[in-house]
Amino acid sequence: MKIASFKTRVVSVPVKYPVVSCVRKSGQIVFVLLDVTTDEGMTGVSYAQAFHLHGAQAIRSCLSHLESVLTGEDPRNIHGLWHKMLEAIKLLGHQGLPMFAVSMVDIALWDLLGKTTGLPVCRLLGGEPGTFEAYQSDGLWLVSPAEAAAQAEAFAASGFRSMKMRLGRAKEEEDLSAVCEIRRAIGEEIELMGDVNQGWTAEKAQAMGKRLAPYNLAWIEEPVEAENMKTHRTLSASLPIPVATGENLYGVRSFHRFLEESAADLYTPDLQRTGGISGWKQINVLLEQYGKPSGIHLFPEYAVHLFPLIRHPLKLEWMSWAGALFKEPLQCVDGCVRTPDLPGFGFEWDEAAVTAFEVNK
Repeated sequence: MKIASFKTRVVSVPVKYPVVSCVRKSGQIVFVLLDVTTDEGMTGVSYAQAFHLHGAQAIRSCLSHLESVLTGEDPRNIHGLWHKMLEAIKLLGHQGLPMFAVSMVDIALWDLLGKTTGLPVCRLLGGEPGTFEAYQSDGLWLVSPAEAAAQAEAFAASGFRSMKMRLGRAKEEEDLSAVCEIRRAIGEEIELMGDVNQGWTAEKAQAMGKRLAPYNLAWIEEPVEAENMKTHRTLSASLPIPVATGENLYGVRSFHRFLEESAADLYTPDLQRTGGISGWKQINVLLEQYGKPSGIHLFPEYAVHLFPLIRHPLKLEWMSWAGALFKEPLQCVDGCVRTPDLPGFGFEWDEAAVTAFEVNK
């Protein structure tokens, strides 16, 4: 079996709750889709966020480069091909969009291996399908306190016992009002997290962390710039609320540095920045050795296969953005998600939907 070709497409999918955060405003999510096909006609698929069309074009260019590197290779040699891809992007760097492309190919190769063996990816990795509690992450962006409270109440009514809101409004009092209104709507029994999306200074994070303490937040995520390890370490040691990070850390070494410095309490690796499943496996071992709780940032279709391997799991982040692209989307029922016991990751493109959402054809 040999890798024969890559196929890439760009889609823009509308979302129910427009993204409004410190770093982003959008009513559409731009994805790059990848199909890796072999000379025997088998195909592995994956997707990644591109954030905008310019990013999508750059990712496709990187994927074209990797296609030239991997064509003719045995797709089952995932470990060897992962290192070959890292070598191929060395001059471009092991961060940013080149790593997105590596991650996408790696994920597609794991999907392909599952399909050729008839096994779900979680079994290939040594786990087994399970049911995992999820936290709602679709909404609760930087909207008015009243709108945030109404969304939170609806999420709780649909069965979620955990949800994440965004912080980082222009005025501290607006953030505090939003937290207060959400707590009033959902009560004290439902778990609530806050994600700042790197929007605060060190001084503001210190002040807000103390002011938010009475609202019983499970964690504050990325309170400052993601690469600011020193401040994350200081906040983790001093705030009354656990500090989470990880979605904007690239590769294994970044996590190793943060773990060595005790720079965060919780970690949420992002699979398009880790180097895919192969990179995540190494990060997961580190997190287990350091005894740190962890989850996966977004990508529930992949995450539900990885959670059986996490020693100290957080709840799974539920985000429905990509669901419209699949024939049988992953479902979250009463706040829980079940691993599909199907070959690979267990999903196929809904080609009619992909065509409808496709851009830059």
